Parts: sequence; C-alpha cells; structure tokens
Amino acid sequence: MAKEITFKIKIPDFTFLKNAFRRVLLDIKTKWKRGMLSLLIAGLFFWWYDVSAGILWLLFLLFLVYEWENRIIGVLALIALATCPFLLSFNQNTLAEQMAVYAWFFLVMTVALQLVEYRRHPERFQEHEQN
Repeated sequence: MAKEITFKIKIPDFTFLKNAFRRVLLDIKTKWKRGMLSLLIAGLFFWWYDVSAGILWLLFLLFLVYEWENRIIGVLALIALATCPFLLSFNQNTLAEQMAVYAWFFLVMTVALQLVEYRRHPERFQEHEQN
C-alpha cells in the first residue's frame, strides 16, 4: 500500500502591498495639485537633462510632497547596489557604473527625505534623543 504524500503551499499575504497601493492612489487623488507640481518640475529636468534625471526627480518629489515611507527608496538603493557585482561579472561595466550612480542618488534621496521627516515631525524622534 502506497503512502500518500501531501504538500501544503503557503501563499504569502500581500495585504500590505494592497494597502500601500490604496494609500498611493488616495494620496494622488486627494492631493493632485502637489502631484502636478512635482510632474511639472520633473518635466523640466527631463527637458533640460535627460529621462533618468526627470524620473529621479519625479520619484524624489513624489515621496517628498506625499510623505510616503522613504525606506522604499533606501531599498531601491540597496537593489541598485546589489546588481553591480553581477553586472561586473558579466562584463557590463558601463551598466554597473550607471547602477552604482543610481544607488548613490537613491541613498542621497533617502537621507534628504529622512532629514525632511525629522524637520516635519520632531515628536517621532524625541524618544531616541532622550536615551
């Protein structure tokens, strides 16, 4: 008699992503003037420099005006930095250099947004200063 083998596949719950997207859409819908101003400024950088400058400025300005979680940009910095060794191993030196520059930009954005958050909401950081 054969023994029956069963597998249980646990599918991760992505409700946090759904809630994040819901918040993004709600922020864009309710504060659309801020988004349009960010889009205009990023469009100027796109026109003056290039596509990547416009996209990076748009990303920074959207996170700035909508006060979204700035750790997301920090994760993008780590992802961009983690791709560099793989790109170098495949002799994609120019692409690896560009990803390192993007990682640097994302890190600068993260620090700047963290400073703005510290300035806007100093009460969130009072506990850390007292210790």
